[in-house]
Amino acid sequence: MSIYKRNGTYYTDFYIDGKRFRRNTHANNKRIAELYENEVRHNLLKRGIGIPDKNLKLSELIDKYLSYSKNNNSPRTHQRDEISLRNFKENAKAIYLHEVTPTLMEDYKSKRLQTVAVRTVNLELVTVKAMFNRSVEWKMINENPIKSVKKIKSPISKTIHFLEKLEIEKLLENANSVVYPIIYTFLKTGMRRDELVFLEWSDIDWKNKQIKIINKEVRNPKGQKERYIPMDDKLINILKSLPRNGSSFVFSTPEGKPRVNNLNREVKKVAAKAGIKKNINLHMLRHSFASHLVMGGVDLSTIQRLLGHSSITTTMIYAHLAPDHLRGALDKLKY
Repeated sequence: MSIYKRNGTYYTDFYIDGKRFRRNTHANNKRIAELYENEVRHNLLKRGIGIPDKNLKLSELIDKYLSYSKNNNSPRTHQRDEISLRNFKENAKAIYLHEVTPTLMEDYKSKRLQTVAVRTVNLELVTVKAMFNRSVEWKMINENPIKSVKKIKSPISKTIHFLEKLEIEKLLENANSVVYPIIYTFLKTGMRRDELVFLEWSDIDWKNKQIKIINKEVRNPKGQKERYIPMDDKLINILKSLPRNGSSFVFSTPEGKPRVNNLNREVKKVAAKAGIKKNINLHMLRHSFASHLVMGGVDLSTIQRLLGHSSITTTMIYAHLAPDHLRGALDKLKY
């Protein structure tokens, strides 16, 4: 027992497996300080042999993980982590880490499915799992208690919603000078939302008429590789006519910041004005880009590269739109 007194307060100083632990007991009574040291030793030894420390609170881990997320992830990812973990804390009703078990997570999934979509529940599960994986690295626990919990499987929809040519014309006709360039760029490049929002002037190669898509710290990329998207003359002229606002971002606010808010809402307004009944969103513009390329006879491998899909399997959702193109491939057989 290594108890010593300094300035009226007892401190403890001891080693476990060669590692030194020094603690302020905040006690001026030696017996209380000894009891404190015994409890600290006990908790450290339990953690070392795989017994979870029942005093570790879930709220403390969440705070620690969110601080890590803020320092190491993009603002958007950090915001997503905050929302997911807030929902988990409110609905799981667990106070201590040892209370988080596979059974609790299955109950949590069932409860959340009553009010939110499968995708949301799976996203929350992934975030909670990532938090516990990190706590293992931090040696707060020895293993992830919910590593065996699976995401919810949902039927894969083969229905791709995209805009017909007439709907595209109506959408563009009813867009104002601010929204028109954004919609047109989506339809002509098939970029993801964040790829367009954080597109910078330096990403545009005017000479070779192409846009360079690269991973950036300011957004949350899907791990995609660098790729290039060609531009036609109309898109080039539209982009050149945009105000710079002293910003490095192509689609910036008057203050020069990237236009990250309300894009979906603005597009929906234009669609309503145009009389388009479909529940349009930004991803539908990306689907429209790919769908019309497929129907125009462009091969799926090329579309995969343009969209930045890591696997051709993802691109195959558009295959049913190209029956004539597929038949044309079979016509090349000579037997």
